[in-house]
Amino acid sequence: MKSKVLIVSEDESLLKKMEHVNELLHSPFSIKKVNSFLEKDIEYDPAEPALAIFFDLDNKTAKEQNALLEGMEYQKYPHVIVMNVHFSHDEIRGFFKNGVFDCLKKPINEEDIYKLFLELIKGGSQSPISTPANQEMEHVKDDVKRSLAYDLIFGNVKHSKKIWDRSQLAGLSTIPNTCMTICIDNYHRLMENKSESWGQTIRKDIIKCVDKYFDHNQVEDMIVIINGPEKVNVLLSLPVLNKIKEFKKLSTIHAEKIKIDIKEGTGYSVTIGVGNYYEDARNLHLSYQESLQALANKFFTGSNAVIHYGDVEPFTNEIDLLQMKEIAVMANQLTIGDFDGVKKSLNSVIRIISSQRNINPNLFKLQTLDLLSTLAHAAINGGAHLKEVLTTQLQYAKELLLLENLEQICQWFYEVVNQLLEHIVSNHNESMLKSVQKALMYINHHFTEEISLESVAKQAHLSPNYFSNIFKKTTGSSFIEYLTHLRIDKAKSMLMDLNCTIYQISEDVGYRNSRYFSRVFKAYMGMTPSEFRNSMLVTNISSRGSTS
Repeated sequence: MKSKVLIVSEDESLLKKMEHVNELLHSPFSIKKVNSFLEKDIEYDPAEPALAIFFDLDNKTAKEQNALLEGMEYQKYPHVIVMNVHFSHDEIRGFFKNGVFDCLKKPINEEDIYKLFLELIKGGSQSPISTPANQEMEHVKDDVKRSLAYDLIFGNVKHSKKIWDRSQLAGLSTIPNTCMTICIDNYHRLMENKSESWGQTIRKDIIKCVDKYFDHNQVEDMIVIINGPEKVNVLLSLPVLNKIKEFKKLSTIHAEKIKIDIKEGTGYSVTIGVGNYYEDARNLHLSYQESLQALANKFFTGSNAVIHYGDVEPFTNEIDLLQMKEIAVMANQLTIGDFDGVKKSLNSVIRIISSQRNINPNLFKLQTLDLLSTLAHAAINGGAHLKEVLTTQLQYAKELLLLENLEQICQWFYEVVNQLLEHIVSNHNESMLKSVQKALMYINHHFTEEISLESVAKQAHLSPNYFSNIFKKTTGSSFIEYLTHLRIDKAKSMLMDLNCTIYQISEDVGYRNSRYFSRVFKAYMGMTPSEFRNSMLVTNISSRGSTS
């Protein structure tokens, strides 16, 4: 049940400010406006008295103000707050002598209301109003503690006095000086096909383990907050030690034990990044950033680890995976359908990737996405269906962004390449046959012209390398061998016509140089065109003579 707060005022803007601050504090109070100063108009429930009442004296008559000065309403409420545009010295003395909790000068800003509400929370938790009210105050103290924690890690508090005051309101005897970030390993994979409430349960179980650990180790001044779906932050107040190394050692020991307790208590593996100790709480946001940077090193160290910021080197941005010659080789092998070569190159590339260290993980993933794009393009050139490859590329790009360490990326890369190979293989026979048939038809119609491997490959909408490879696999001959066979066969039939000169035949079968034609013909038939013609004439004469 919320503590009731009455506001006797006609100032609507003031009421809105109080309601807004109440929301910021997660609504610990039930605020009710009262328009009249008359006692009969101010409801009073002895069984459930209001925690506080605010009296706005602005524009009130002297009689109403005198009634307050005489303490007419003071005894009923634990906290009475008086507000006015101006107070004389004697008025303030009179109010405080009669038990007023505070006097506020108008106009009142939200920061003043915020401070006052925190004081009411602190005072209310110490006053025996009712058990439900006390319980509510404890919840509010927890909210104040969490609010302080978030402001500390994000560097929102600039004044030491404010930090100390808020830590006192939160029930802390000392101020946090060290931050550690607990990250649930493989959280996104654990959450596949799970509801968000399931994730909330995981986080709550982990926080229970952390609280239990510190209770058993008699460490009271610590704050645990959730900072992301898979992250829990612990703001810890380490005792004063002689050396910086001792702070590092102690925080690491705590983190190691917490990691073990979480595994035993929940079954989940976690990795913990630990920041440095900072005596000045205004610098605690630096410890928080350091814990995140330390945690980022799990990309190389792997999961289920404790990593202190003092043990890691700054990341470098000097990387260019696309410049690896192995990637260019693999892309070419995918294009020409050299499946055995792809598998050999894959092992070489994975060895190189797994050896990378001290590189910014985000940059590493971006460059790996570029590799995925390069290989996908090669697979399309290699005959895979465009739609299938693009679907695979999108799927694996999404998966890559969720991977947590280098080992997972190596496995991911292995799966990507094999999936692209499957797309090429599944479409290879059908695509290859259609492409070769189209190329053969073109060659058979144009072999007497100046045609080349490149021009025929263009007609088949394939790269020259890939076309050359599949042409030989399908026909058993290379492109040049097949073209030469057609031209020599055509030349042989033309040589039977004595009216055709060797020069003319050379031109008609696609050779612009008759000497080169003669050399090719001899290499193919074992004799020159003239020798072939003479041999065929002798054979024909002999054949006619024997017939006659």
